[in-house]
Amino acid sequence: MAERALLMQFTWSYPQFIVNPEQDGLKNVVVGINWVCTGTDGTNTSSASGSVKLGDPNPAEFIPYQDITQEMAASWVADQISVSGVEAQIAAQIAALSPAPIQPQNPPFWVGD
Repeated sequence: MAERALLMQFTWSYPQFIVNPEQDGLKNVVVGINWVCTGTDGTNTSSASGSVKLGDPNPAEFIPYQDITQEMAASWVADQISVSGVEAQIAAQIAALSPAPIQPQNPPFWVGD
């Protein structure tokens, strides 16, 4: 199982932003982000998804929707959820899908008589 955990790969995506066209005199204000995390062990795949609400923007640090990068979205989501917790949940789902490794068996007792 530890070997399989080392092979686990996770991909995070941010397929949808919830945007207010105008809020407090600012334009294109992102108020929420939908996220998807997909994990694979090379054979089995599982995913989790959710959304986060963002707080009111600080006008001095405001970034409009069209200027947001994937790294910014990842950081904002990570500030509100447990990234390692989501990845652990996905890893557990994948482990449950994976068959138990086949263990070598001793030969029948009569072999070698």
